[in-house]
Amino acid sequence: MRSGGVSAVLLCLCFISSITSIDASLYNSTDDVVILDHTNFTATVHGTENAWVVEFYSSWCGHCIQFAPTWKLFGRDVRDWEHTIKVGVLDCSVDENVPICREHEIMGYPTVKLFAARTTKGDIGSAIAHLTTVEQLGEAVTDFLVEKQKANSGSKSWADLQPYKGTVQTLLESASGAEWAVLVIDKTKSHTAWALLMDLAGYPSIVVRYKDADQDDVKQFGTAGLPAVMIVSKDGKEEVLNDAGKSRDEMRTAIMKKLMLNREMLGKKTSSMKEDREGAGDGQPEEINKDKLNYGDDLPDTAFTSMERNDQVFMVDIENAVSYAISHEVAQHKVIKGEKLLALQEFLDILVRYLPARPQVHSFLSKFHHYTLNHGNSIEGSKVNEVISSLQNKDSVLPSQQPWVGCAGSEPKYRGYPCGLWTTFHVLTVNSVLQDGAKKFYRPLRTVKAIHGYVKHFFGCSYCSEHFQAMYAEDAESSIKVADDTILWLWRGHNKVNKRLKGDASEDPQHPKQQFPSPGACPSCWQGENFSEREVLTYLKTIYAKGALSFRGTQIIPIPPRNRQEKVQQQLDGYRQHSQVLISHQDNKLSRDQSPQNNGSWSFTNTDISLCVLLYGASTIIIMAVYCSVVIRRKMRRRKFLETYKLPNTADGPNPGIST
Repeated sequence: MRSGGVSAVLLCLCFISSITSIDASLYNSTDDVVILDHTNFTATVHGTENAWVVEFYSSWCGHCIQFAPTWKLFGRDVRDWEHTIKVGVLDCSVDENVPICREHEIMGYPTVKLFAARTTKGDIGSAIAHLTTVEQLGEAVTDFLVEKQKANSGSKSWADLQPYKGTVQTLLESASGAEWAVLVIDKTKSHTAWALLMDLAGYPSIVVRYKDADQDDVKQFGTAGLPAVMIVSKDGKEEVLNDAGKSRDEMRTAIMKKLMLNREMLGKKTSSMKEDREGAGDGQPEEINKDKLNYGDDLPDTAFTSMERNDQVFMVDIENAVSYAISHEVAQHKVIKGEKLLALQEFLDILVRYLPARPQVHSFLSKFHHYTLNHGNSIEGSKVNEVISSLQNKDSVLPSQQPWVGCAGSEPKYRGYPCGLWTTFHVLTVNSVLQDGAKKFYRPLRTVKAIHGYVKHFFGCSYCSEHFQAMYAEDAESSIKVADDTILWLWRGHNKVNKRLKGDASEDPQHPKQQFPSPGACPSCWQGENFSEREVLTYLKTIYAKGALSFRGTQIIPIPPRNRQEKVQQQLDGYRQHSQVLISHQDNKLSRDQSPQNNGSWSFTNTDISLCVLLYGASTIIIMAVYCSVVIRRKMRRRKFLETYKLPNTADGPNPGIST
């Protein structure tokens, strides 16, 4: 029974995990698109005989969320075109996919690119203009395929979209194995005829072509009779489908009914699918962090210790937004130079000056800002993440992505990064005014201008970026004259966006767009149906101020010394600890020197004495042996000498050879 309960729990967890995984992306395996990523993009797209049309998107991008249903419908509409072109999607918000998006120069979302047959590394594809309907997308795809075939850049496996010059009889004769020939006759460059041809080209029992209507065709069918469909069977019987209709769907239905075709004859779809991954905002349980804020100003430098409000602002949302902006949005650009580099430098300068970052985060932002100022006239996006890694240590940190708190959506695709970025912008405008607003050198427009530069050049949602740029061009420079105007201009702009996106597909149903702040959050901010801007200003300065930010959910970072006094104190503590260690070592040494076993007396054991006697005896024997050896050798040498030089005794007298 207990084992069964555990199994049930595990089954539920797996089910919940699978649901979370599916919801984290805008597309899943039930859609008629191929889900691409860093593991399969090259193998799937490069070198294939079929062409590709790929949407590069970001799961947090509001316009991508709005566009996703259209792209899904487009995928379903052209699902029978896989013999010539396939539809894919790639999520650029996934860190591992950033190099692919950078390589293909994806500067905004969504971006749709077309890839011809046998595409190779280095081919960034052909971008098509932003189109809003399935029909427009289909026309753009067929135009691309026709041009590639015309330039002999297509593939033999593609459906032949070039105008046919012969008759329907010769068409059947040219196709081996086909039982029927279908000829669609219409005006020149007919997208309806091309789309119909693509729908039917995958059926092996028929051959289908498109013919430009000539004078004879117009005479036979009349202008109102176009497009016309002619069919010829293998036995030579020719027929005109008079009741085929004029739309693509009507003609396809009539032809399939006439020839008894069904989609099962196309064979199974063979596309490369993958499991969906969790999106931004998923992570480990939150932990409380009591780190204090730190940057050089005269404001109170205290961490948030109060009760959280219903409209509480969280540091983790700000850190997530800044981290994603630098490591993802900036890093995705192939080359950062010119106006784009200046915009990055100015935005980083504002972050360093006015973002109430934790000490290590502030240190990292300062170092990265310094890097952009001293790296020359351009920065390669592919090197940005390497630089980020090289700048990080225990005292310099760019926090990794944590679960969103105040910006958490009911699903991972909602809120998240855009919400965190708006929060960061509000914090920057408010703290720039609180810190420097009363000083003579303060330029009210500077903070908003830096924000505008980032949104223009780096914010991935191109649709959102265009709207923000339009708002800035409309009245930013004319309406921002004093410090508080900085705060109020951004607030008005945010409410314009909320109004425009209310009811949009990107809106979180559990967090509907509304004018901010709501009457419930700030009753005094409303006078009837209108805002009291004075009260709104006070409210914004209250919730976005440095000391009002909650640290719930932030990544734990060890706290370094926060000022010179603490650094000196830390050094003194270090010296004191070192001195204590030295004193301890001296005490231990003195204790050993004064111990009883080192008082100058000799304390030998019986074993020691026996060993000494043994060594003494052995030494004596060795010395005696050496002495005897020397004495014996001397005697032997003396004897040999005498024998050599003594005179011989003979009877004849002395030896004549020897003189006396």
